[in-house]
Amino acid sequence: MMRLSDLGERKLLKEIVFKYLESPDFEDEDAAILRFGNEFFVINVDTLVESTDMPRGMTYYDVGWKSVMMAVSDIVAKGAMPKGVLVSITASKNLDVSAFEYILRGIRAACDFLGCWYVGGDLGAGKDLVVSVVCFGFTKKVIRRSTAKVGDSVWVTDLFGISGLALHYLLRDGIPIENIDNILQNFFRPRIDIKYALALQSLATASMDSSDGLAVTLNDIASASNVAINLHKIPISPLAIDYANRNDLDPMDLALFAGEEFIIVFSSDRPDSEIFEVFEKLGLRKPIKIGEVVEGRGVFFEEKKIPRKGWEHFSKE
Repeated sequence: MMRLSDLGERKLLKEIVFKYLESPDFEDEDAAILRFGNEFFVINVDTLVESTDMPRGMTYYDVGWKSVMMAVSDIVAKGAMPKGVLVSITASKNLDVSAFEYILRGIRAACDFLGCWYVGGDLGAGKDLVVSVVCFGFTKKVIRRSTAKVGDSVWVTDLFGISGLALHYLLRDGIPIENIDNILQNFFRPRIDIKYALALQSLATASMDSSDGLAVTLNDIASASNVAINLHKIPISPLAIDYANRNDLDPMDLALFAGEEFIIVFSSDRPDSEIFEVFEKLGLRKPIKIGEVVEGRGVFFEEKKIPRKGWEHFSKE
């Protein structure tokens, strides 16, 4: 008998799931894209499972908040403005009522922060707490992962390594650094600025969020676009470097291969000055240029190929 773990998430999608989809537009994107006239309806679903996605220290309020942000991130990365969410919650009948309400408070607070509607969903009973969020939005221009072009520059919207730091500390009992509580708080309650969607509409040729890890994201853009990406730098948070030094880790691993980092990676054919100007006008933090799109296949840094390694469901590890 072949198990899901024998394939892993990526092969499961490519070899089985994709052949049942309605349209090629659904294939190999983090959100489904439907065209209605001159506008696109973009919709995504993401799931948080207590037994695998709720480490120590994470509250039920955090569960509600993060579940919404997980779904919204992919909508924004496609250049769409999120408009609303539906939430399906499966919970044990023994879950404390106050814990259940804290999940709803987190959902409501996240929607208020984003300016989204919380329009309903579904409730069910089960052994494990499972929160699935469907987010939908609209755009007149969709930014796909498959449209990076040779000559484009490659950018990211923040420094990497914080999620790798947090996950190592929580799951491997790492040696903490100063302000670890604030770091964990930001990890449990990530914030996404929906104005990134407007910047991407104006500037990006291709885009993805980095929720499965920077290495996965770069490789997926390169593969889908049939190009290679040469990196000039990997922007690592000084906090991640400090933590790596204290725990005898390679900070590059924290930056490249950890999931749950909702940073946008995009390519652009616009001049650097125009990119900075658009971000500044929108009140967004200055993006970081990390490389360029070239002919070939794969992702490279200092002439070494970066493997497509990161978070994957159904992995044997």
